[in-house]
Amino acid sequence: MDSLSHARRVPLRPLNLRASIRTGASFITATALCWGQIVGAAQAAVYNYSCSGGFVAPPAPPVPAGRMTSLKAVPNPVIPGWPAAPTIREDLTKYIADLGAAIRLGKALFWDVRAGSDNKTACASCHFQAGGDPRTKNQINPGPNRTFDVFPQNGDLTSVLPNAPVIPADTRYDDIIGSQGVRASGFISVSRTGVESTTTPTGFRQTTGKNSPSVINSVFNHRQFANGRAQPEFNGVNGRGIRDSSARVHVLDSRGNPVPVMISIREASLASQAVEPATSPIEMSAAGRSLPELGKKLLALKPLGLQKVSPTDSALGALADTTTGLKTSYAAMIQQAFQPKWRSVNKNVSVNGVTYSMMQANFSLYWGLAIMLYEATLVSDDTPMDRYLATRTLDPVTGALISHNPTLLDPVGRRIGAPVTTSGILNGLALFELPAAPPPSFPVPVGFGVGCIACHVGAETTSASIRNLTGGVEPEHGVLKGVGVDIRMERMFTKLNWTPPGPLSPTPLGADKITFDDQSYAVNVTSINNGLLSTPVPLPVATYDAGWYNLGVRPTVEDIGLGGAFASSQIADASKRPLSWTRLFQALPDPSFIKVAGNTLECPGAGNVTFPDQILNPSGMPLLTGPLRKTEATDVDGTFKVTSLRNLEIGGPYFHNGGKSTLAQVMDFYNVGGDFANATKAPAMVPLQLTQAQSDSIVSFMLSLTDDRVLYQKAPFDHPELRLPNGETSGADNMVLFPAVGAAGSITPLPRFLNLNPFQR
Repeated sequence: MDSLSHARRVPLRPLNLRASIRTGASFITATALCWGQIVGAAQAAVYNYSCSGGFVAPPAPPVPAGRMTSLKAVPNPVIPGWPAAPTIREDLTKYIADLGAAIRLGKALFWDVRAGSDNKTACASCHFQAGGDPRTKNQINPGPNRTFDVFPQNGDLTSVLPNAPVIPADTRYDDIIGSQGVRASGFISVSRTGVESTTTPTGFRQTTGKNSPSVINSVFNHRQFANGRAQPEFNGVNGRGIRDSSARVHVLDSRGNPVPVMISIREASLASQAVEPATSPIEMSAAGRSLPELGKKLLALKPLGLQKVSPTDSALGALADTTTGLKTSYAAMIQQAFQPKWRSVNKNVSVNGVTYSMMQANFSLYWGLAIMLYEATLVSDDTPMDRYLATRTLDPVTGALISHNPTLLDPVGRRIGAPVTTSGILNGLALFELPAAPPPSFPVPVGFGVGCIACHVGAETTSASIRNLTGGVEPEHGVLKGVGVDIRMERMFTKLNWTPPGPLSPTPLGADKITFDDQSYAVNVTSINNGLLSTPVPLPVATYDAGWYNLGVRPTVEDIGLGGAFASSQIADASKRPLSWTRLFQALPDPSFIKVAGNTLECPGAGNVTFPDQILNPSGMPLLTGPLRKTEATDVDGTFKVTSLRNLEIGGPYFHNGGKSTLAQVMDFYNVGGDFANATKAPAMVPLQLTQAQSDSIVSFMLSLTDDRVLYQKAPFDHPELRLPNGETSGADNMVLFPAVGAAGSITPLPRFLNLNPFQR
């Protein structure tokens, strides 16, 4: 996943009324109708709109709904009331008997190295530092060309020049900084005593094709993985959710007999994600090992039996043995955590023609839900910025600052030193929050910003959050949802650089008349500065999955990201394979019953009530809002998830390919509008023209999002011991120790990637 995603979508946000570029018009022939009056309309109609002052006008300051807030104010979507008064989410009580027991089970499973076929690789092996993986040797994947262009196989990243990106912005170098997993081998069997047999492992440890994302705060993500393949609904078996109609788990019926059933647990993408690496022949598993076989193995072994556990561990301390592991068994932990009807130990079932105990067969259910509940506790909501934002009061109309306590940000500068200052952090916050100016948008004029928050939405700092994609973080989302609009997708104008240098505008400068086709969403500029055009200028339009963007990190041809699909071996039905919502729904015979939220054009004084100053289409919605068309253009190829900005200081390397070494390099990337001019690159990815002081201010702001509990591994970010492979020498793993840490944490902060200064370029 990209560790710093698209930071500028202000002009494209259809609902951020005061933070978007003001364009728009009054109606000439269009009449606003209620949504239900035009559903099913078959005939195309072309409507005319005009604005005598032109479609571009200065935006008003954003109101508090468009500003950042403390993460403490965001409810935990999996464990309501966490951490003060945690309860089991109501729908999960069908499965979970004891929340605390389930969290303990999940933490043990997540950190247990014997979950790997090599008995050296846990989930935590790729997510051990601030939820990510900063190892330096044998972390290189050769990329699509299968050639190690920058570093040799098993190479050491510490050889990189400190002031250079890890991967240059050059098409010749498509290497990826991922995470080393297991050596290639084939699964044979698991004995009754938990001994796993495989074919002889060969070669170097394999490396993943994506930079490992942080699991911290991942509970807020609507989908997981950079390409979104871990679905929001957990089917109890794999990450494919309701798209896999063959997935079954077993439950005891009224007579006590196990029967296979389909399940679908909502907002459980963490569970969907957790089950995938456990059987990946690259990440953790010998090829062909199933989760029932992993269950057979771990149920016969002492939990964390090869690892030390601190007696003061916040979740596992009471179970810690004096030497290694826990004073219990996985079977006992499952029995305590799960409802009886899902965990019989004396009933056998058949899975793919193989006989397992019901507990072994259902191991994917326990694994997914328990790890989800453990990861749901990993919320870093006590950063200096969270503390500051909790004191900030803004005018409810203008967004002007009324009161605040900036001294709460002082510890950031004291800890890091120059050039971080409290005033610099506040300047960075303003640049992050405030919208871009009308053309010329850049360099940033006084009173404006770069609008990073339009994509890094809300306290979660990602538009790919559950809250944004299911409920919406702006009041207008409620209006759209109320008339059946699916806010998981957006229809946007895909060109904003009409007047370089210094965009952003969805129309050419001076455009004052347009036409609009409500069937094809075609928008054409017909007049500029009151001069009719002999040839109308078309405004390109496309639909995409909200929260996923193509930033120009690498050429799209190297990795189409969300534009990809599940393999035919995973899902037989081709219509269910696209990873993108947009393309999934377009595969339906007639997708027009699905309504998509769309961009608009604005003009102050247009007189609309529900959507002030916006052009409304004939249905009374923002201009491009309307039914999904089967053949309409999409903008999903090469798009990747907007990830959280929290704890990035210790979360490098950055982007989904791990191509940048420092936060300053990331800002330089945005300052030039991305490294590659991809056809589907997000239209707001244009050069920011920031000064170094402005860039450093945004870096300072991001540093204020480091939670000291993460930095010092304090509860709930404490953990068992982990011995990590870090490349090899003469065929033997180089093992490094990540010591066990109890609830009080460590006296030493976690290091930054390659120990680099975040301001280093």
